[in-house]
Amino acid sequence: MRRLLYALALIALASHAAAMTLADYVATLERVQSLVLAHQYAAARAAAQPLHGQVIDSPKGRFNADETILAALAAGDRFDPRFPTRLATTIADLRAAGGAATVRDPDMTIVDSIEKEQTVAPPGGGGDVPLEPSNRLLRVGSAIEEAFRKVGEWIGDLIDWLDSFWPDSDTKEKKPGNIRDIVITIAVGIVVVVILLAWTALRRARRAAPALATSVAMIPSARDEDPLSRASVEWEQYAAQLAAAGRFREAIRAWYHAVLVTLYGASILHFRKGRTNWEYVAALSPSLPWRARFIALTRRFEYEWYGGTESTSEAFEECSREARAIVGALARPLRGAA
Repeated sequence: MRRLLYALALIALASHAAAMTLADYVATLERVQSLVLAHQYAAARAAAQPLHGQVIDSPKGRFNADETILAALAAGDRFDPRFPTRLATTIADLRAAGGAATVRDPDMTIVDSIEKEQTVAPPGGGGDVPLEPSNRLLRVGSAIEEAFRKVGEWIGDLIDWLDSFWPDSDTKEKKPGNIRDIVITIAVGIVVVVILLAWTALRRARRAAPALATSVAMIPSARDEDPLSRASVEWEQYAAQLAAAGRFREAIRAWYHAVLVTLYGASILHFRKGRTNWEYVAALSPSLPWRARFIALTRRFEYEWYGGTESTSEAFEECSREARAIVGALARPLRGAA
């Protein structure tokens, strides 16, 4: 009986020692959130594994870690698109319950990963998305190769057919300018013409301006209202597609979401459902050099999105210019710190 009591006491002590603090729990969830936003799902699952069966110490008492987080990540890259929003809301509620008001330093590993995703060439002026010229040249080269092959087969068949009419005698060698010489001359001329046409097509392809991706009518979806439904670079590309389709008002919103997601990834702002854009502005430190640009972008976005039903290309250009400046200002110090 005494040994049983000792064993129970040791189990109770081990359970107490294994409990995780609320701050460590929030930090683990924030790292999982950063990895999910960076589309590093395998790393997110590994970061969340220590939470399995974990007990959390909080000022209001102990509670068990949320097992649904592990369940949501267990399916690999396919999980509920609302999971990042629910995870951000859980983190915000836990921080509020624990009285945490400080902002953690950004995880430089995750920030570097997000920065690498955003190193793609930005859309040109007006939101045009150029196609890669190498793909067009490859298609032209393949078409020329196939044309040469078919022409060669056709010429060979033609020579064999004409040769079948000639008798097997020495008389054809004595005839000047026989049919075989004529056919060979014609074949050589055809090959020369094909080469000239191919050369002309290649010159025109090099001189031509980059083709623009034609946009089709895009149907608005619930994803467009959620900043966390896309990564920052995906919002930038989506803004270019919307602008190319003439939907400048929605393109301005896409650029604003790209800036918000960049701030979330750097842990400068934290997403919370129901928070207004001006509450985000109030959360920024006055010492940030790009804070005035963010205020101007927020003011212009509010005017374009809530003040009317249509926006102009000039308004889109102004908003995209301000948004690019903010993203660039965030990228420079992070690059220097790395």
